[in-house]
Amino acid sequence: MIGVLFGVMLVTLLLGVPVGFSIGMSCLAFLLTSGSPLTILPQRMCNGVSSFTMMALPMFMLSGAIMAYGSSPRLMRLARLIMGKVPGGIGAAGCAALGFFGAVSGSGVASTAAIGGLMGPEMVKDGYGKGITASLMAAGGAMASLIPPSLVMVVYGASSGASIGEMFLAGIIPGIMVIVGLMLLIIVIAIKRNYPSGYEKHTLRQIVFIVADAILPLMTPVIILGGVLSGLFTPTESAVVSCVYAFLLAVFVYRELTFKQFIKVAADSAIASAVIMLIISAATPLGWILAIENVPQNFTAWLLGITSNKYIIIVVITLILLIEGTFMETVSIVILMTPILLPIMVSFGYTPVQFGIIMLMNTAIGSLTPPLSVCLFTGCRIVGIRIEDSFPDVLYVMGVVFIVLLVVTIFPQVQSFIPSLVF
Repeated sequence: MIGVLFGVMLVTLLLGVPVGFSIGMSCLAFLLTSGSPLTILPQRMCNGVSSFTMMALPMFMLSGAIMAYGSSPRLMRLARLIMGKVPGGIGAAGCAALGFFGAVSGSGVASTAAIGGLMGPEMVKDGYGKGITASLMAAGGAMASLIPPSLVMVVYGASSGASIGEMFLAGIIPGIMVIVGLMLLIIVIAIKRNYPSGYEKHTLRQIVFIVADAILPLMTPVIILGGVLSGLFTPTESAVVSCVYAFLLAVFVYRELTFKQFIKVAADSAIASAVIMLIISAATPLGWILAIENVPQNFTAWLLGITSNKYIIIVVITLILLIEGTFMETVSIVILMTPILLPIMVSFGYTPVQFGIIMLMNTAIGSLTPPLSVCLFTGCRIVGIRIEDSFPDVLYVMGVVFIVLLVVTIFPQVQSFIPSLVF
């Protein structure tokens, strides 16, 4: 019967059926062919989203959307001030700004659209190639899933039982490593291709103003992480706190968000959240079916039966995640593959938190590869090119992310360093 489930899922995905509906239809097909009560499907779907943790998703989505009003330009100015003198300075500044905004929004697409919309046209205007510009925006945005607070980390924590607070801390070093790697990449490319630095001379007064103006947006991750780690509020409550803080900044401090814009932002965030929640709810009965059919255990036994070499199995798992990332959304991969792959990685000595970071980095690379590649599509639309025009530059940025992936996979202590200081 399990073959019916995966067969229906494969066919519907190939036909372009949305992931949430594809998962639901495959579960329904399994229940029909196995003679199980159909009432299991709605019951399990409701149970999948009726949790306190899941409340964080729509609030983080709304928070990231609101922070685009007022915070993005200020973060960009600060990044340009810091990186302006180096070759390829505007590109390096954009990478830094993407890291900052990722820590504010938690959304890859939001980061790519917000920062890319500001720096993309400026880079092209200064003579940067459109391919490298779009690729940098996409890769930097994809790292929002690693830099806390992260929407995907909340989903992974709910799927695996891992501590969300610990996940937040574990993503800091890998996220910084990727951003620094991208900055070094654009510096090297800028030197080889003779791109300008984009340096602008500032007076001391202007420098003080730019730094001071960016303090409030940068306080968002400090407030969230500080509140969670101190026990002042839970990760779910931190999403509400970040949303309120973002609203206060956009409306009362910067005065860039009008009532009409807020209604649109709230509606868009609700729609985006509903799509994710549908996938999560549909994947809950799928997880139940996989459990009762012993699919994780059988897959583990099959994989270990091929070889007992730890590193070969990790390479196979990495390839699986990379391939899935090319045609499936990150949240979907996390929900579907966590119960299958996590037991294998735990048997090799990895903690659920360590595997979570490895999984997110794999899916980040996959999200830069067509046909899905939402962040890359967004970056290409910003600079006005087709996605195929981003090659070979997108391969360079993927290479940077892959190198960091190898480091955190071979040396998981890198990602565990900060959590070990706190927990």
